Amino acid sequence: MRRVLTSKTFPISNGSVHMQENIISTFRSSDSRSANLLLQSSFISPSSKGIFHFMPPLVKSLEKLSSLIDEKMENISAQKVQMSMLSGKDIWSLSGRWDAFGKELITTNLGGAEHCLSPTHEEAVCKVLSQTFNKFLSYRHLPLRLYQTNTKFRNEPDPQRGLLRCREFLMNDLYTFDTTKTAAVETYNSVCNIYKEFFEELNIPVTKAQAGSGLIGGDFSHEYHILAGVGEDNVFICPDTGQAWNSECTNIEKELGTLKQVNGIEVGHTFLLGQKYSKMFKTSFLTPDSKPVPCEMGCYGLGVTRILAACLEVLSTESGMRWPHKISPYKVCLVLPKTGSKEFEDGTAAVNNVYDKLQNYPVLKNDVIIDDTPKRSIGWKTKHANLIGYPLVIVFGKGLNSEEQYAEVIIQNPDQQLTKHVPLQNVVEFIHDYF
Repeated sequence: MRRVLTSKTFPISNGSVHMQENIISTFRSSDSRSANLLLQSSFISPSSKGIFHFMPPLVKSLEKLSSLIDEKMENISAQKVQMSMLSGKDIWSLSGRWDAFGKELITTNLGGAEHCLSPTHEEAVCKVLSQTFNKFLSYRHLPLRLYQTNTKFRNEPDPQRGLLRCREFLMNDLYTFDTTKTAAVETYNSVCNIYKEFFEELNIPVTKAQAGSGLIGGDFSHEYHILAGVGEDNVFICPDTGQAWNSECTNIEKELGTLKQVNGIEVGHTFLLGQKYSKMFKTSFLTPDSKPVPCEMGCYGLGVTRILAACLEVLSTESGMRWPHKISPYKVCLVLPKTGSKEFEDGTAAVNNVYDKLQNYPVLKNDVIIDDTPKRSIGWKTKHANLIGYPLVIVFGKGLNSEEQYAEVIIQNPDQQLTKHVPLQNVVEFIHDYF
């Protein structure tokens, strides 16, 4: 069996593995834990301001997050697509957003034609349906729900705080098509429900706030915020009902005296679009009596990289990342004794035995890593494990030489770190029961 080892896993390999201090200091944030810890752990590597390379452990976490979203999309019968990141100026000009986006739209010229790196795909998905179905989209095809998770671009004038506000980011976007406004509202409510379930599975409190529709447009919208001091959005909450609004709602001013203002990180947004885009691009369906009618649309977005960063922002300590268990790069770290120590041989045998047994449990398969960093003490390894934030750290050290033969279990919670001794024969059961 191939075991996952820190010595073979970049960038956890050399322990310190931290990039040069001058690079860290250049991109360090004065107030963002997520940005600083992701840099310190080398989970992200800066390319330029607001643009980052993602290293393997972070990619693993993002893939887990994307898989959770896929599960929720399947629950509402949404089908996955992969749309081009490039969109032509023609369709963006038709919607008026080529000019409306201004300098935030990143543009380029290909083959003599102007294109943009898409920050969103309302125009493109309407064009795809109009081209694909032409006059053959029927009421029988609806409701239709298409989604993707891919890279988006926005020329942020002042990117900061790492993945919380950057110029290139991973986003899940969903586009829905219905026959009537009533059906579109039902779809809207269904999506809001799966968003609620999604954040509950992450065990992260999220505030749903009424919001303006901005450059997307439409009849109404809601934002989803993880409340945090570094959040750049102002959210107003009624202490009696829990109802919330963002600062763009005009109906707030008369209620300001009774509302509580907090800072939020926007991690999701839902829009009921009506026929704004379907009329422009002639994205219509044929009724039972063969009359063409514009589809009723909705669009929905989850900022995947921002969700991950926001979770780290609110869960982490100053010295270590803390993750929702479902998206931690690895759930368990098994710590070997220092090479050459008197516990090393017995510890290696015990670690390999525990690792192999844990692979029999689906919830833990491929989620266990062994810290075999050579020439490093257990103290160094546990400090590094704190930085990475594995939910469970199992130390095979001096307890192997005691009469009881135990492993030291470190439970790394957001609010506290707990340590307990678990008899060696019970370690596998303890880990399985914990998750």
